[in-house]
Amino acid sequence: MVLLLVIGGLTFIGCSNDNEEEDNLGASRPNPNMLTDLSQPGAFINWTLWESHSLFGYTMKIEFTSKECTYTLQRNGTVETSAKYSHSFNYPTVTLTSINEDKEVITGTIASYPFKADDITFKNSKNETVWMQMTRKK
Repeated sequence: MVLLLVIGGLTFIGCSNDNEEEDNLGASRPNPNMLTDLSQPGAFINWTLWESHSLFGYTMKIEFTSKECTYTLQRNGTVETSAKYSHSFNYPTVTLTSINEDKEVITGTIASYPFKADDITFKNSKNETVWMQMTRKK
Protein backbone atom coordinates (compact mmCIF):
# COMPACT_ATOMS: atom_id res chain seq x y z
CA MET A 1 0.00 0.00 0.00
CA VAL A 2 2.83 2.43 0.91
CA LEU A 3 4.61 1.57 -2.34
CA LEU A 4 1.48 2.48 -4.30
CA LEU A 5 1.27 5.89 -2.57
CA VAL A 6 4.97 6.63 -3.28
CA ILE A 7 4.64 5.72 -6.96
CA GLY A 8 1.43 7.78 -7.27
CA GLY A 9 3.11 10.78 -5.60
CA LEU A 10 6.11 10.61 -7.91
CA THR A 11 3.82 10.41 -10.92
CA PHE A 12 1.96 13.58 -9.97
CA ILE A 13 5.15 15.49 -9.17
CA GLY A 14 6.66 14.55 -12.55
CA CYS A 15 3.62 15.92 -14.43
CA SER A 16 3.66 19.39 -12.88
CA ASN A 17 3.31 22.32 -15.33
CA ASP A 18 4.99 24.72 -12.91
CA ASN A 19 8.47 24.13 -14.35
CA GLU A 20 9.61 27.63 -15.38
CA GLU A 21 12.82 26.35 -16.98
CA GLU A 22 10.94 24.77 -19.87
CA ASP A 23 9.31 27.32 -22.17
CA ASN A 24 8.92 25.62 -25.53
CA LEU A 25 6.88 28.46 -27.01
CA GLY A 26 9.37 31.17 -26.09
CA ALA A 27 11.05 30.97 -29.49
CA SER A 28 7.79 31.60 -31.32
CA ARG A 29 6.88 34.76 -29.44
CA PRO A 30 7.19 37.98 -31.46
CA ASN A 31 10.18 40.13 -30.65
CA PRO A 32 9.29 43.66 -29.57
CA ASN A 33 10.47 46.60 -31.66
CA MET A 34 13.61 47.61 -29.75
CA LEU A 35 14.20 50.81 -31.75
CA THR A 36 13.33 54.21 -30.27
CA ASP A 37 9.68 55.14 -30.64
CA LEU A 38 9.45 57.90 -33.26
CA SER A 39 5.77 58.51 -32.45
CA GLN A 40 6.61 59.97 -29.03
CA PRO A 41 6.43 63.78 -28.73
CA GLY A 42 9.86 65.31 -29.17
CA ALA A 43 11.29 62.28 -31.00
CA PHE A 44 13.89 62.92 -33.68
CA ILE A 45 14.54 61.05 -36.91
CA ASN A 46 18.21 62.08 -36.68
CA TRP A 47 20.76 59.24 -36.75
CA THR A 48 18.31 56.67 -38.12
CA LEU A 49 19.03 54.36 -41.07
CA TRP A 50 16.41 52.87 -43.39
CA GLU A 51 17.06 50.14 -45.98
CA SER A 52 15.36 48.07 -48.64
CA HIS A 53 16.68 45.18 -50.70
CA SER A 54 15.21 43.93 -53.98
CA LEU A 55 15.42 40.49 -55.54
CA PHE A 56 17.20 42.09 -58.51
CA GLY A 57 20.33 43.01 -56.52
CA TYR A 58 19.35 46.60 -55.66
CA THR A 59 19.78 48.11 -52.21
CA MET A 60 18.28 51.47 -51.26
CA LYS A 61 19.33 53.29 -48.11
CA ILE A 62 18.47 56.58 -46.53
CA GLU A 63 20.42 57.81 -43.54
CA PHE A 64 19.47 60.86 -41.50
CA THR A 65 21.83 63.19 -39.65
CA SER A 66 20.86 66.30 -37.74
CA LYS A 67 20.99 68.58 -40.81
CA GLU A 68 20.45 66.39 -43.89
CA CYS A 69 19.88 62.90 -45.16
CA THR A 70 21.62 60.88 -47.83
CA TYR A 71 19.78 58.58 -50.24
CA THR A 72 21.91 55.85 -51.82
CA LEU A 73 21.04 53.32 -54.51
CA GLN A 74 23.46 50.41 -54.89
CA ARG A 75 23.47 47.60 -57.41
CA ASN A 76 25.55 44.55 -56.56
CA GLY A 77 27.59 46.51 -54.02
CA THR A 78 28.56 49.49 -56.23
CA VAL A 79 27.02 52.92 -55.65
CA GLU A 80 24.91 54.02 -58.62
CA THR A 81 23.11 57.03 -57.23
CA SER A 82 23.60 59.21 -54.21
CA ALA A 83 21.60 62.32 -53.37
CA LYS A 84 21.41 64.66 -50.40
CA TYR A 85 18.23 66.18 -48.98
CA SER A 86 17.37 68.56 -46.20
CA HIS A 87 14.61 67.17 -44.01
CA SER A 88 11.89 68.06 -41.58
CA PHE A 89 10.09 65.57 -39.35
CA ASN A 90 6.66 65.59 -37.74
CA TYR A 91 5.56 62.03 -37.01
CA PRO A 92 4.46 60.19 -39.14
CA THR A 93 5.62 62.49 -41.95
CA VAL A 94 9.17 63.19 -43.11
CA THR A 95 9.58 65.89 -45.77
CA LEU A 96 12.73 65.68 -47.90
CA THR A 97 13.80 68.61 -50.08
CA SER A 98 16.63 68.03 -52.53
CA ILE A 99 19.66 70.21 -52.03
CA ASN A 100 20.24 70.66 -55.78
CA GLU A 101 18.62 73.35 -57.94
CA ASP A 102 15.35 71.53 -58.71
CA LYS A 103 14.34 71.48 -54.99
CA GLU A 104 12.32 68.30 -55.54
CA VAL A 105 10.14 67.43 -52.53
CA ILE A 106 9.57 63.85 -51.42
CA THR A 107 7.27 62.98 -48.56
CA GLY A 108 7.85 59.89 -46.45
CA THR A 109 5.17 58.31 -44.29
CA ILE A 110 6.28 56.16 -41.36
CA ALA A 111 4.30 53.17 -40.11
CA SER A 112 5.23 51.98 -36.61
CA TYR A 113 4.59 48.51 -35.22
CA PRO A 114 4.96 47.06 -31.71
CA PHE A 115 6.55 43.78 -32.86
CA LYS A 116 8.66 44.68 -35.89
CA ALA A 117 10.79 47.55 -37.13
CA ASP A 118 9.14 50.68 -38.54
CA ASP A 119 8.83 51.10 -42.28
CA ILE A 120 8.58 54.15 -44.50
CA THR A 121 7.06 54.78 -47.93
CA PHE A 122 7.87 57.74 -50.16
CA LYS A 123 5.80 59.83 -52.60
CA ASN A 124 6.71 62.75 -54.82
CA SER A 125 4.76 66.02 -55.20
CA LYS A 126 2.45 64.30 -57.75
CA ASN A 127 1.52 61.70 -55.11
CA GLU A 128 3.36 58.99 -57.07
CA THR A 129 5.27 56.34 -55.15
CA VAL A 130 9.03 56.76 -55.48
CA TRP A 131 11.70 54.39 -54.19
CA MET A 132 10.93 51.09 -52.49
CA GLN A 133 9.41 50.81 -49.05
CA MET A 134 12.28 50.86 -46.55
CA THR A 135 12.62 49.29 -43.12
CA ARG A 136 14.30 50.97 -40.20
CA LYS A 137 17.64 49.43 -39.24
CA LYS A 138 18.74 51.81 -36.46
